[in-house]
Amino acid sequence: MIREKISDRISLNISQTDKFKTNFLSIFFSVPLEYENATEYALLPKVLLRGSGNYPDMKSINRRMDQLYGANMSGVVLKRGERQVIGFMSGCLCNKYAFEKIDILKGLTDLINDLLFNPNLCNGAFLQSYVESEKKNHIDYIKSLKNNKNQYAVQRCREEMCKNEAYGISEYGSIEQTEKVTPESLYRAYKNFISVADIDVFFVGKCDKDVLTDDIKKMFSSLTGSRISFKPQIITSVSGVNTVTEEMNINQGKLTLGFRSGTTIYDEDYSAFSLFNEIFGGSPSSKLFMNVREKLSLCYYCSSSPEAHKGLLFVASGIEVENKEKAQQEILNQLEEIQNGNITDTEFDSAVKSLINAYSELDDDPYSLSLWYYGRFLAGNTDTPETAIQKIMSLTKEDVIKVSRNVVLDTVYFLKGVNV
Repeated sequence: MIREKISDRISLNISQTDKFKTNFLSIFFSVPLEYENATEYALLPKVLLRGSGNYPDMKSINRRMDQLYGANMSGVVLKRGERQVIGFMSGCLCNKYAFEKIDILKGLTDLINDLLFNPNLCNGAFLQSYVESEKKNHIDYIKSLKNNKNQYAVQRCREEMCKNEAYGISEYGSIEQTEKVTPESLYRAYKNFISVADIDVFFVGKCDKDVLTDDIKKMFSSLTGSRISFKPQIITSVSGVNTVTEEMNINQGKLTLGFRSGTTIYDEDYSAFSLFNEIFGGSPSSKLFMNVREKLSLCYYCSSSPEAHKGLLFVASGIEVENKEKAQQEILNQLEEIQNGNITDTEFDSAVKSLINAYSELDDDPYSLSLWYYGRFLAGNTDTPETAIQKIMSLTKEDVIKVSRNVVLDTVYFLKGVNV
């Protein structure tokens, strides 16, 4: 992935490969996560993709995409530490596979440029019909997050654990804030967002690098300013365990444990922390899976996942309500096993192989590859998948044990199932 600075706050990242018949282009805008702006920023991709000056509705957009051999474009809202990320992903057929000699990629970048910087307006604001429609969709989506009880429990644990930190804010904003949005307020938010956001463009596929670079420079030529000086709030100490229990009419209980580790993707020992997570609960050969789930049958699922930019770790599990205390204690026992140095050669080797396979497979998915690099670039990390593999292969059990001893329990969130 070759990284080139387009301006102080814009970068272009290109990975040339003949592996795919399609080209993948993504644009990520990132800003500090703030409650006042999160909702309107989350609405922007939905409204911007409804129409532009030259393509005023979805019918005309789809017609243009059909002309570009079925090109596609979609929006996404992400959270990376205490950054809110608004992304636009697109894909198109490589030029050499077109029957006619047309520049499909150029056609796609022109369309993206129009959608992002020439929005469909009425009296200096977004179209009211588009805004109201997308507000309703957004409210429905926020409500739907509660339907996936596994994800909902982790989300609630994050909110309770980080309620006094920016990370505790939802990247989607809130229903209350959504209801207040007007076409005028959303357009003001759009202008502010475009003027301040850090912008990273990723391309995976085959292209003329100089031509694409010129197109991207022209697309963002009107934007000035510098990258946001940003450092996430990292908390390493815990004064006491916060316990939160909520009830819901479900058969299964959802137990989520939130830990603070202090180890982030900004740190040299993050590779060791990644391997620790794999041994602890990040793979089917992990201690949580093999012991808490398989051996002791205390849960239906049990796994751990880190938040690389905040130094957090979450263990999610689905359990019978009466097994809550046993499951919680056994999860903590498995953490203590690692902290005491009880890692078998089989556990260590399996975790190393699992991470190596995961990094090796990144080249098979342009979107995953772009997100992987993007997360690291945000932290000033220049690792490639190859160098990440080398780091993993150089680690010892002692490296893993050392980072594991920084992991401390902060929050226990229990979604208690109550039979209907």
